[in-house]
Amino acid sequence: MMVGIKNYVSRLNSGYYNYLLIFIIILFAFRPYDKGVEYLAFWKSFFTVTIFTAIFNCKHHRNVKISVIVLAIPTLIFSWLELVYISEMCFVLNVLFTIGFLGVCTASILYDVILHARVTIETLRGVVCAYFLIAFLFAYVYYLVEFLLPGSFHLIARDTSFVTYSRNLSEMMYFSFVTLLTIGFGDITPKNDISQTMVIIEGIIGQFYIAILVARIVSVYSFYSDKKLLAKALKGARKK
Repeated sequence: MMVGIKNYVSRLNSGYYNYLLIFIIILFAFRPYDKGVEYLAFWKSFFTVTIFTAIFNCKHHRNVKISVIVLAIPTLIFSWLELVYISEMCFVLNVLFTIGFLGVCTASILYDVILHARVTIETLRGVVCAYFLIAFLFAYVYYLVEFLLPGSFHLIARDTSFVTYSRNLSEMMYFSFVTLLTIGFGDITPKNDISQTMVIIEGIIGQFYIAILVARIVSVYSFYSDKKLLAKALKGARKK
């Protein structure tokens, strides 16, 4: 029993991104909309698990792991506090710490899977996780911009409940993924300079992410493929 638990904990800290990917997909698929505080609390439970997974299920350097833990603590505190304590400051701090946490985690994962890339299933999981995290990061940026500057976005339906603004968050998540994928349906649109600039930046990141990532993976695959062929050729020459 203890050996099984030890092996499970060891795997959680060994750099596998499968758990993080699962919870990220769940967060997007079941985003809260305006289904009430109870449903939002249910969603925040998965959000909490995702944060812990992002800390302990990824290959972070020691200093980076300390940084994400420091950011995660106030992120979780303010995230749950906003359900029971109505405060603009609490709301803004929640979003700011969430943006900081997502930014550091995304950068760390990208550093791991791109700069130290190996063409494995773990690398591909990390690539997808980073892509999703970029979309979540910009969703919270749009979320904050819309709160500080109401009317920055033309929304499908505006949430007037200060307690949660859950529909606004859900629509920003949807809009962020649409922007990152450069689909552009036009049902949600930026209306001022700040929101338009953020949208353009995300669109550029979405384009370059795919281009640079594919080039990087192909180059790494070619390098290791050529290395294996060279080793095989040298081995054959020695036998002769």
